[in-house]
Amino acid sequence: MDRLPRLLVLIGSGELAAQMTRGHRMLVERLIGGRGRAADVKVRAAIIDTPYGFQSNADALSATLLDYFGRRIGMDASIASLRRSDDDVVARETAYERVREAEFVFSGPGSPSYALRHWKESRLPELMSEKLHDGGALVFASAAALTLGRLTVPVYEIYKGGSDPYLLDGLDVLSTIGISAAVIPHYDNTEGTGHDTRFCFLGERRLAALEEKLPSDVFVLGIDEHTALLVDIDEGKAFVHGRGDVTIRSRGESDVIASGETFDLSRLTRPEARATEGTARLDSIDADDSASLARRLLALEDRSASLDQRARLAEPLVESLLALRQQARETGDFATADDIRKRLIHLGVEVTDEADGTTRFRLPD
Repeated sequence: MDRLPRLLVLIGSGELAAQMTRGHRMLVERLIGGRGRAADVKVRAAIIDTPYGFQSNADALSATLLDYFGRRIGMDASIASLRRSDDDVVARETAYERVREAEFVFSGPGSPSYALRHWKESRLPELMSEKLHDGGALVFASAAALTLGRLTVPVYEIYKGGSDPYLLDGLDVLSTIGISAAVIPHYDNTEGTGHDTRFCFLGERRLAALEEKLPSDVFVLGIDEHTALLVDIDEGKAFVHGRGDVTIRSRGESDVIASGETFDLSRLTRPEARATEGTARLDSIDADDSASLARRLLALEDRSASLDQRARLAEPLVESLLALRQQARETGDFATADDIRKRLIHLGVEVTDEADGTTRFRLPD
């Protein structure tokens, strides 16, 4: 059998929400490839429970994840349980083997510093890197996503414990594909009442303080809530899916990539080259053209805001139309279902009905 595609997915939050469900199903289709249909071929999924392993409801969380990825997404899901790095050798080796054999490896919410501490004392970082090198999907959300970069943030200790902003060495798994970053999920969080909780509850002041401590070749990779960054390593492309944006930030300067946008992986692996090229272009502009440049920049900002607003409006519309179309098909109203399908095509969403009654869709490139 040909090697599996090499896929990396970083999710800001909402990994079990409807928008992310569509993304998980797209990954399943990509992993199955030419092996058959999703109804006939089961993708093996390993769920790593370390980030929430210390919680009293850890068993309930594992049951929820097994039900979601097994029943709803249709994978052959199991828990790769490593709640502590000093678990007995049989438990550790079982977890390693499940990750090694899985085509889809997931980990998500919990404590990033707890996960980091125990993963560093285990073989899991090595297995994660192998997945990106040899084939399969590594899908990390929220707390788990925080650990994958070269450096990371102990969010609970800073936001809840009152510690001054500081950085920890991350697992640096992303360096396997040339990304030198500190991953910040929950990037657009707005839960704070009267205070700034953006950037995974850090706020601008603390994020700026942490940026001062980053090496010059490390940037902040921000993932908005209910948003995923999907990286196809073999294709050298990345895609933003969900309701928000992905932000490449260095020294306070942000390169924002909107939902629905596909871009070259080099934008993540060589951000310093992109920044240098941009500076050179600006330096070459004659001073007499400054007024014209200002007008062009304002026009670009207006267009960017308009496109972003349209993208945010389109996502829930597509979700609603897909749900209505499914209802129409179930009741035998195929004329209405076909009309909705045509409307989805106008939105750039390709819909295909399978012989077994399932519906597949592909978001625009």
